[in-house]
Amino acid sequence: MSSRLDPSTYLFDLNPLLMDRFCKMMDSGPDSLGWRGLAARILPSLLEVRHTEMHAAAGRSPTHEMVWSWAQQNKTVGDLIRVLEEMGHYRALNLFQGKNQRACITFAEVVEGTRNFHGDLKIGESTFSEVYRGRWGNESFAVKVFKQNVKSSASFLSRCCADFYLSAGN
Repeated sequence: MSSRLDPSTYLFDLNPLLMDRFCKMMDSGPDSLGWRGLAARILPSLLEVRHTEMHAAAGRSPTHEMVWSWAQQNKTVGDLIRVLEEMGHYRALNLFQGKNQRACITFAEVVEGTRNFHGDLKIGESTFSEVYRGRWGNESFAVKVFKQNVKSSASFLSRCCADFYLSAGN
């Protein structure tokens, strides 16, 4: 998705894979950056929001249902970009504006790519975390999972500072 989309492209003309990726991103986001934040900006009434909640309860993508309905009003990529800018949702904007940034991966895709953090895919472990390898399409990735029951917070904070300085190059 590295090419910039024409803002005048109608939403119903978007590549289905791009729309699916956008829907997964919005469906998994927190309220203000997820489908509820989008609903507050594009749906005309609370009744429509409740209708969308019913789709979510039925296991369907609320974002897909909502955006498809919105697209029937001849909405364009430019309209969606304006809403996402208003929300401050830069990850979603990246999908449509084609800026060369790091790839965005959802938590669900991490779980799938690591086979639910299967022990066979563990490549390292420390006092504070475990590292797993995974596959995302044709790409490999590594993910660090922090342990919940760490008792030595001072040691953990000093390790975080050391990691920060190493990654910052200072």
